[in-house]
Amino acid sequence: MNMMKIIICIALGLFAVGNVRAETFLHQLDLIPIRTLSLQHNQTVKTFDTYARDLLLHINANKTRFDAPTPAAVVLDMILNPQKYLDQNIIYIRNKPFREDFKTLSFIDPAEQERILTQGTISLRFWMSPQTQEAMSRLLARSTIKAKAINEINGQAFMLGQLLDYPDFRRSFVQQAFIPAEEARYPNEKPWLSIPDAVQHLVAHPQGHSQQYVSGVNQMSDLVARLQKSWDIQDVPETNRVIKELVRVAEGLNPSAYPSSTKRSFELRYNSLARFTWPGAAIYFSSAVFFLIYFRTELRWTYVVGWVLSVVGLAVHTTSIGIRWWLVEKSVGNWFEAIPIKNQFESVMFAAWFGSVVALVLESGVINSLVKRLTGFEFKKLHGMGLFGCAGAVVGMLALIALFVTPYVTGSDIIGGSIRQNAGILMTYWLYIHVTLVVASYALIGMTLVLGLWYFIQYLVNRDAKILQTIDAANLTMLQLAFWILGIGIIAGALWADVSWGRPWGWDPKETFALITWIVYLIIVHVRFVTSGEKRALVTSILSVIGFGVMMFNWIGVNFFLVGLHSYA
Repeated sequence: MNMMKIIICIALGLFAVGNVRAETFLHQLDLIPIRTLSLQHNQTVKTFDTYARDLLLHINANKTRFDAPTPAAVVLDMILNPQKYLDQNIIYIRNKPFREDFKTLSFIDPAEQERILTQGTISLRFWMSPQTQEAMSRLLARSTIKAKAINEINGQAFMLGQLLDYPDFRRSFVQQAFIPAEEARYPNEKPWLSIPDAVQHLVAHPQGHSQQYVSGVNQMSDLVARLQKSWDIQDVPETNRVIKELVRVAEGLNPSAYPSSTKRSFELRYNSLARFTWPGAAIYFSSAVFFLIYFRTELRWTYVVGWVLSVVGLAVHTTSIGIRWWLVEKSVGNWFEAIPIKNQFESVMFAAWFGSVVALVLESGVINSLVKRLTGFEFKKLHGMGLFGCAGAVVGMLALIALFVTPYVTGSDIIGGSIRQNAGILMTYWLYIHVTLVVASYALIGMTLVLGLWYFIQYLVNRDAKILQTIDAANLTMLQLAFWILGIGIIAGALWADVSWGRPWGWDPKETFALITWIVYLIIVHVRFVTSGEKRALVTSILSVIGFGVMMFNWIGVNFFLVGLHSYA
């Protein structure tokens, strides 16, 4: 009897160990090498880690917690073990009113209807089922306004279906473009090939290839087959060996065109720190708090801490821009075309950086000292009071928070967080002159928002004349700088348009609203001359808030709500 108990316990123990092994297979793997494996996707060479993050964000908006250590592990498991994910509720329905329509589908039980409404996720098999597709067709026939939501889900389902190779499950890990062009000198010079296409090309054109390249392509084909086999039986040691060998062979196919290990490692770190957005935002927030405390209490040590934190935040911010620039340069082989100020993400990142630099320069009093030395004239003393430092830190914090949360709110890389290139026609030095000046003015406008709100709140809470006068003077300084820099930036944009499109001005929505924004600030600055007394500063603070709203619509709203030549950024 005792022996029987022992046997049963051993059997149960082995069963438990087996279950733990099955449940923790992905966690036991060393997937760092596969995360660094490079591929070309959407005309951009990126690591598998970046590819996986972008893909899951688009399909799922990170709404599902997968039993996997990294996005790369999830995507790799989807490719190699597709049956596991076919019925999982992965596709995220972003349009919440559209979820209500699922409550009208009689073939779904009430509990599932409620789950879809609250969680907003559905499975690929459910969406692709004839019943669901027929219901969507009927819904579309009754209300064309639903077309955008349905087409968005169709796009997500298509991307997930490609991963799972729906409906025949051919397990197409090899369909990704992992093979760099043999004659390429840098990663993005020529299109990369998938492993089957590379093998087919070698068969069709057997001459003119190096032995290293031919051997490498054949080895990769064999290794992928071994990877699938070891994955199927969940053999951890063999899977780790195959992954390391696969990456080693890929690196040796064309070393001049394959991204270096240093570049790929930095890309992984850049991704894991959310492109340095949340670390920078946290430091800027702390800096703003200490500058604000100093302005209210004049405790010198809080001012010093605010300065130190601002410098550290700016260093993190600069590092982020520098790494992004370097990553793009290593892909395109040209530092000039890699300057990171070509899309919404990069322009916001740079604007916040410029605002932080200007804030610290004004806070230090360098400009005041320079002007006094050259002209003998001294501005009203505003430096050393924490006003500019606080405003710059708040703008930096808000910008980086916006960059961090936007992908999760929209469920897509709508602002261009992923590294990519612009059309060649746009790549002139006027691009950088125009965009740099305009987004620099936007940073200053953001600081006028902070100072304007600060003045308005102070006016309502405690009408300390000295404090109000100081805040107003700082706000006026920023308004004037923003006005002049924005005007010069618009002129540079006209020159760029003449070079790129053959005309300096075409009343494109972006051009029109940029002019409107400048006119608004022309009005704000000149209101000072027609308004008198105590109300002058109050009106200026209110107009600062209104002007910021106009600028934001021009910068962000026009891109997403009006179609024009500037819709790319």
